Amino acid sequence: MSSRSYPHLAARLLNTPLLLHPQKLDAIIAGLGGRLLGVEGLQMDAAELTARAALPAEMFTTRRGERTERGYRVVDGVAVISAMGGLVHRTKLAADSSLLIGYNDLAADVEDALGKSDVHAIALVMDSPGGEVAGAFELAERIYAARGRKPIVAVADGMAASAAYLAASAADEVVLTNTSYVGSIGVVMRHVDFSRALANDGITVSHIFAGEHKIDGNPYQPLPDAVRAALQADIEGLYQMFVQAVAKHRGMDEQAVRDTRAGVYRGVAAVAARLADRIGTVDAVVAELATRRSHTVATAVGISLQPWETSMSEASANAAAAAPAAPAGATTTTTTAAAPATASQADLDKARAEGAAAERARVTAITSHANAAANPAITQQCIATGLSAEQAKGFLDAAPGAGAAASAASNQFAAAMAAIGNPNVSGVEAAAPQGGAAEAQASGAGWDKAFGVSSH
Repeated sequence: MSSRSYPHLAARLLNTPLLLHPQKLDAIIAGLGGRLLGVEGLQMDAAELTARAALPAEMFTTRRGERTERGYRVVDGVAVISAMGGLVHRTKLAADSSLLIGYNDLAADVEDALGKSDVHAIALVMDSPGGEVAGAFELAERIYAARGRKPIVAVADGMAASAAYLAASAADEVVLTNTSYVGSIGVVMRHVDFSRALANDGITVSHIFAGEHKIDGNPYQPLPDAVRAALQADIEGLYQMFVQAVAKHRGMDEQAVRDTRAGVYRGVAAVAARLADRIGTVDAVVAELATRRSHTVATAVGISLQPWETSMSEASANAAAAAPAAPAGATTTTTTAAAPATASQADLDKARAEGAAAERARVTAITSHANAAANPAITQQCIATGLSAEQAKGFLDAAPGAGAAASAASNQFAAAMAAIGNPNVSGVEAAAPQGGAAEAQASGAGWDKAFGVSSH
């Protein structure tokens, strides 16, 4: 038995609901559990922990830009706010196993960036397995309420899981790299029973208390069935809140969120599951946001949209182009950056929803092509570079097939998409290439078609 224990820290880790990736929780308990409770015997085999338990290093390479008093960077008018490590209600402290960042600090960074005249967009860079429940929903609500003031794009740069994904989902757009993970929409709690270990050491813990539930869930006795049921009910209630929040943020049905079953999704699979909007890197997102200067274009019909609000996708751009023509004698003016936007929140939410739907349709169309599974590198390149479905089709039409091997790969790809609930995978198996060497001899016609170039 150790001479020191930290019950105040143990109470934030054990017997309390957490919005945390379970493997990270296992890693924390393995590293700190014994010290937190003053017990030397708590051990976990390192082989049982997967590689996802260890957080990767930050991949953001743009180190230029000024650092604000709050600590985040401003790069070409874009506030780059990083959430790297475990998330807690309050405080910011470095621990041996992780960096703990307070929701209050992230919320303060966002509010500070929203109030700065030299900041016109926010990139929220996430590499976190999640963390505590307390404060998580409040942070997400503040981010969601800020929609329409300045564009906020969340980027999963490694992992945005559980509470981190809750915050990311509240942004205008969720972007992730090909190797990043998002999801883990669930709630977890750990209870540790040390009663037998203490008994073996000849130690008896006596509880002197008043109130029937005062010592519920204590680690010095087995968990009674009634207490387990009460804790499970609390977990279910928090899970329902989590599902409802993500459904609202992402414009999804609650059942579609539940159907993720708290799984994590990487890259294109996350886009297909509607947990992310597109593939991209932090540097690319910051560069893109840097071009969206905050000037307001007022039209004669009295609706003015920021450039970032009209160009998230082809669908929103087309919607803007379809606006009624100005009446005779009306003038179109450009106001200064200080002029407020007059578009309603409903208009902006509709434009974003249309943009997200168009992006999902684009990715689904590309990944459903008959040659997509046989040519993953070309497929990923088409998605990452923003090609339209028609342009990508030209590339994939010209890509070499692989006969029966390509057919098998395509069938596996279709099964994987169906497993994550993608409704647009029908026809992938039927369209699998069968021609073998014939497709391998494809001419450059498809490549020309991709960009509308005549081969004559």
